[in-house]
Amino acid sequence: MIVKSARMKTSAQGISSTCRHVFHGSDNEKITVLQGSEFDVRAELGRARSVGSQYAVRHIKVSSYEDMTDKQLFKLVKKYAREFKADPSSATIVRHDKPRADGKASTHHYHIYFPEVLANGKIMDSSFSKIREEKIARIAEIDFGHKPVLGKHNASVIKDLEKSGQKYYADIIRQNTPSLDPKDAPDASYSDKQFRRAKISGTALNEVRQTLKELRINSESFGQMIEGLDQHNLEICKGDKANTYIIVNNDNGNVLGSANRLFQMKKTDFNQQYESYINGQDTKFEPLEASVENIPAQKVAQTVSDPSTRILSSRQDNKPQPQNQASQSKPAGHWSGNAPIALNTEKSVAVEGMTQQERQSIHDFNKQEAEKDQQVRELLADQKKFAAMLDDVISAFHKKYQHLPPEPFANPSFRDSHIIEQRIHEQLDPLRSAYLNKKGWLSGGKELKAFNEKTRDLHFKDFPRLDILNNQKDYDYVIRNMSSLYAASRKKKHDQWSSSIDVINYVNNKKDIDNLVSYIQQHEDADLLLLASKSTTLAIQKMQEQPQTYNNVIHKKNSVKAIKLQIGM
Repeated sequence: MIVKSARMKTSAQGISSTCRHVFHGSDNEKITVLQGSEFDVRAELGRARSVGSQYAVRHIKVSSYEDMTDKQLFKLVKKYAREFKADPSSATIVRHDKPRADGKASTHHYHIYFPEVLANGKIMDSSFSKIREEKIARIAEIDFGHKPVLGKHNASVIKDLEKSGQKYYADIIRQNTPSLDPKDAPDASYSDKQFRRAKISGTALNEVRQTLKELRINSESFGQMIEGLDQHNLEICKGDKANTYIIVNNDNGNVLGSANRLFQMKKTDFNQQYESYINGQDTKFEPLEASVENIPAQKVAQTVSDPSTRILSSRQDNKPQPQNQASQSKPAGHWSGNAPIALNTEKSVAVEGMTQQERQSIHDFNKQEAEKDQQVRELLADQKKFAAMLDDVISAFHKKYQHLPPEPFANPSFRDSHIIEQRIHEQLDPLRSAYLNKKGWLSGGKELKAFNEKTRDLHFKDFPRLDILNNQKDYDYVIRNMSSLYAASRKKKHDQWSSSIDVINYVNNKKDIDNLVSYIQQHEDADLLLLASKSTTLAIQKMQEQPQTYNNVIHKKNSVKAIKLQIGM
């Protein structure tokens, strides 16, 4: 099991990037918020700034080879909170579900956020956090019956456990540790610590470059790679030279060098990926579709499917697509760029060492892909597909909040005492009238029983000395009183529901989603719809940046009529 954390600074943009990945990351098959919300995490930024704290939240990632239940995760969170003197109820917990590359390890892992500023105004303890987090992981492995992981700081963990009287755990960890010599500690699994110790000098840069290369290889997307820099307390910044990005050490403000060189990437490739990441587009790593072998342009063209058989899906499939022989030989470590609005297309990038013929083949391949992009955009003008994609956007939004309890007494009339009184009269008046009409010495028993059963069903309470059967004023008074009690109880339940922070977050976001859907429908904006299918947050921001004008509506409608779907469906 691995438990590692990163402290998110108030001065950096780490919170925005990590929230984008944790709550909206497209790399995961399923994202489940188990406790707290994105609103809670972002709110800590303002709270930390108000007290002058350097850090806002602590982002903890928990992953294990064996499956771990949510109940076990909550136990681990409580243990972490006790270790660092925090409140477990203040943590935001998110579970990510996605298959591992080897198909054997657990398909889910967890992200946890703790406020750095505690309720008493003090800052959350962070001393020797790496050793203490390893201790938490080793104890959890023993408690949950997981296979032990050889940690870099096992010797320190054993010493701390023995000092605190937890000899049981210390003995088990010692038995599972082949050597307690620091020289034998596994450096590869803990290169983060090794990198932090590196000082920028002529020889240390090789170590820095190697660490970043490992981060790049182990990341499943460009965005995950960039967000992984936070764990090393590094940050991407705009360089002084045009179209250049640099990596800065936040500990001392030193510039490590050009980002693309440290990541061993072509400058154009890095810039294209980074700008796509900033714009919220899919940055999943994909290897080149073109081979470095001598491939004729006609053969490359065969990898492109017929536009008439290509159907745009509202959900991008992140699974690897079958490739033909022309794409089996690929240079490792390169991946394709994204268009300004990412479609379900392929794109190849020329690499150093290619012949002119190979470069021309790639150029022709990309040209055909660009043409297919345009054809797909035209397909979006078809109202059926347009409406289906809008439905998918709305459904995806509601799916994120499916954990919320249903709104109690959602219809306002259910909480209106006058309407409740009217409905009670509609149920009781016929039964009371039937009894009064048959009331006599030997009659009316059946009607009286029906009336009493209905009052029990309505949970009427007893009103001593009031004759609701024979006295109209008493009857009206009791119904009016019960209606008020019904309304007050229902209103209280509804107020409790609506005051929940998750519900407030849902209501506010739903207003934005409704406005976005309305805007897309009115403007028939295919580009904005495509962006919304990937990130509604970015789509809403883009919509709000648009001028409030409808001049382009006529143009778009005329364009739709002019296209008339030249591609066969």
